[in-house]
Amino acid sequence: MSQYRVTVDGQHYEVDVDDPRARPVKATIAGVTYSVELRSAPQPHHESSEETPAAAPTPSPASSSPSTDPDKLTAPIPGAVASVSVKSGQTVKRGEELLTLEAMKMLNVIRSPRIGVIEAVHVTDGGQVSQGDLLITFAGK
Repeated sequence: MSQYRVTVDGQHYEVDVDDPRARPVKATIAGVTYSVELRSAPQPHHESSEETPAAAPTPSPASSSPSTDPDKLTAPIPGAVASVSVKSGQTVKRGEELLTLEAMKMLNVIRSPRIGVIEAVHVTDGGQVSQGDLLITFAGK
């Protein structure tokens, strides 16, 4: 697994990529795994000899800004809570399944972005969440 630091519109993201040569690429951002297609950015024709930096990708709901508080895990997308796999007081490892969100008839597994202890679970099975809603709070370090 490779880890990349990506900046989109001034927001920094840590992205884990299983195999960068695979198609589609499996990229994990804030504990959510996405299948992404990589394409070269179109290069505009310029009369100048200066190099033009590659255009930043347009953010989509899948790459929404994660919470800036490392102890709070927020919903990266709106959806229904299909299942909750953890409870308060439970110790989790990085990458461990925390809950599953259903969005647009797809199940999206939300995984722990770090090692820690679950302080509180703020959602229940069948509940609805909006992008940015608080899902889980980790106990402070």
